[in-house]
Amino acid sequence: MSLFYLALAFAAGIVIATHIALPLGVWLWWLVVPLGLLIIWRHDARLRRLHLLLLVFLLAALRYTAAQPQFDERSLATYNNRGTMLIVGNVVGYPDVRDRTTNVRFSVTRIRLDGTWREVSGNALLQLPRETDVRYGDQLQVLGEPTTPPDFADFSYREFLARQDIHSLIRSYGAIKILDRDQGDPFFALIYTFRAHALATINTLFPEPSASLLAGILLGIESGIPREVRDAFNATNTAHIIAISGFNITIIAGVIAALARRIVGERRATLIVVAGLVVYTLLVGAAPSVVRAAIMGSLSVLALHYHRQNDALNALGAAALVMLALNPFSLYDVGFQLSFLATLGLILYVAPLNATFENFFARFTTSERAKRIVGALSDSFIVTLAAQITTTPLIVFVFHRFSLIGLLTNLIILPVQPAVMIGGGLATIAGMILPPLGQAMAWIVWVFPAFTIAVVQFTAQLPFSSIEIGRFDVMMLAAYYVALFGLTRLGWQTIRAHITARPAFALGLALVVGVWGWNVALTAPDGKTHLIFLDGGTTIVQSPRGARVVIDGGASPSATLAALGQRMPFWERGIDLLVMMDADDDRLSALIALLERYDVRQIVQVRAPTKPSVAHLKWQDLVATKRVPSAEVHAGMMIQLDNDQRLEILWTREETSSAVVRWRAGALAFLFASSASIEDQNALLRAGEDLTSVILVAPRKVTNDFADAVDPRMVLFTARTAREQPTPDTLAALVRATILSTRERGVIEIIIEDNSLSVR
Repeated sequence: MSLFYLALAFAAGIVIATHIALPLGVWLWWLVVPLGLLIIWRHDARLRRLHLLLLVFLLAALRYTAAQPQFDERSLATYNNRGTMLIVGNVVGYPDVRDRTTNVRFSVTRIRLDGTWREVSGNALLQLPRETDVRYGDQLQVLGEPTTPPDFADFSYREFLARQDIHSLIRSYGAIKILDRDQGDPFFALIYTFRAHALATINTLFPEPSASLLAGILLGIESGIPREVRDAFNATNTAHIIAISGFNITIIAGVIAALARRIVGERRATLIVVAGLVVYTLLVGAAPSVVRAAIMGSLSVLALHYHRQNDALNALGAAALVMLALNPFSLYDVGFQLSFLATLGLILYVAPLNATFENFFARFTTSERAKRIVGALSDSFIVTLAAQITTTPLIVFVFHRFSLIGLLTNLIILPVQPAVMIGGGLATIAGMILPPLGQAMAWIVWVFPAFTIAVVQFTAQLPFSSIEIGRFDVMMLAAYYVALFGLTRLGWQTIRAHITARPAFALGLALVVGVWGWNVALTAPDGKTHLIFLDGGTTIVQSPRGARVVIDGGASPSATLAALGQRMPFWERGIDLLVMMDADDDRLSALIALLERYDVRQIVQVRAPTKPSVAHLKWQDLVATKRVPSAEVHAGMMIQLDNDQRLEILWTREETSSAVVRWRAGALAFLFASSASIEDQNALLRAGEDLTSVILVAPRKVTNDFADAVDPRMVLFTARTAREQPTPDTLAALVRATILSTRERGVIEIIIEDNSLSVR
């Protein structure tokens, strides 16, 4: 009996138990039927297989029913939506640092409600301020309210978290108290410490967004990838590049095997490879696609060790059986579904597609040359086509989007992915041991993730690169797969062909030199002033001679880091001036991320709040640790950067820790007043300062008098949310100016040359 069919029977049992809710005892009684039939017809091979499938089907229904959560008075979920309370628990996962929050898996042990401490149990997703310094094993006391995770129109966040045994969402409302450290398992503490060190090394060696892409590919940490980059990967059906999958596992297994054979010999190397795959799976977060790949990889290694033939379909079935038995809710995880279907597509269709293309090219050339052509296409175009045969309908069903450019994009970027994985891994390891060596390697390796991102973003912007699909009925989805697999013959042998090493090396070398030159040409000073306005508030200024200034922060560190990384030479890590106009936590997040990743030569900042937040305390600690010269802003302060480029501080307000600044580029002035209240605007007018500026970065509310005094040609609004957008009175006051919004337009770049400007 093929393990693949047993896995399908197990999956079918889970689906039936999902829609037919029977008590556990009923499913137990039903097990008697296939067990009895197996005994009665044990000598009939066909009936024996049929009854075994029925037995597995019922066992799956039993397992799914037993896995359903049971809540009582000691369960945390029982207290969802009951109001604010003190909550004590332990951090039991790797902290997930996002743009606005740090999310941690929190195992709650006690709550204080109505003045009484109660012993409870249950996992929650705890959302803390982004700069909160927590790590695995910390015991925390937080003030918050456990709530039931929400359901949205096209996505159930509640079910998504429930599949991870999380049934409560907690947002902290006050100070977080760390009661104790290092309360977790020492093994996982070591794993997560290594992961954090590797992530910090990647962030040090590589500019954004290449660093975030490598963090996703190597470590499974995708939270730092900017939204625009992720959207481009999704639009081109190349998101599988980011997710750790069978390709990564194959590389890891090969590297470990090569080292193990040298150290412990051929016999013992197998156990080390399997153990290494287990550790790597835990290191990167054990997502369903990784677990599936690790199980299949381990089975392949064991098959080689015992000189057995490795059946890919059986290996896929075994992986699915193990995963669903451990967690039956994995069946409804989109990552598991896509990983399973993609692997099935490779097993079933790569070989026949190779043969089809060989026959096609053989019509125009010799058979040998046709094989070489198909060999060049096999690892990119044909592999992608095989995977998309099985995954595209599910992608359309879940995401309502169909990529027309995906095959072309994959054809271009897949050949460089081994260099991304291997080169990025080696540079990271070298950087952890000997930073100068790691940096030198990173300058070479950076070419490959940078090339990947550039191609993906370029093709995503092509007309009709992807199209939105309306409702795709589940019956249409089922009909497609029934027809596809019903017509597919199983058991084809894979024909593999490889490009010779010499042409591949030449292509790789040409790519390194070409992308280096492209980056240098794109980021070199061009004698013009560039002001790049990002959604959320950050502005990046590059002077004609290449000096770089960052004015104000924003709520999206990933977008700020990516914008800066894409506009600087890959080896450059310097920012000449960092300007903090507002000490609000949302504005501070991007500045903290910049200070962590870049060498800042000078900081000017508003006065610290009377009661500094966690984010502001971290900012102060970073400034002190990195010994960055910093000065507190005051009205009249002026900082000269280039001959005709300078920063002027026009107004500060200590009560709100905010400022109004102006950037001068030759004869043109740019007024940054996004934090200016009505009182600030009136105070500036009373001071008699000449406020005339060609561009105004405006607050939500602008008075008529202030608008007349500035008299801008163009007004920019950089607030992200609808609530922060300009009022009708503001738009009326600025009616003579051209209005632009980063929320609607995305990144806006102003280019100044000879006192004239253009907008991109």
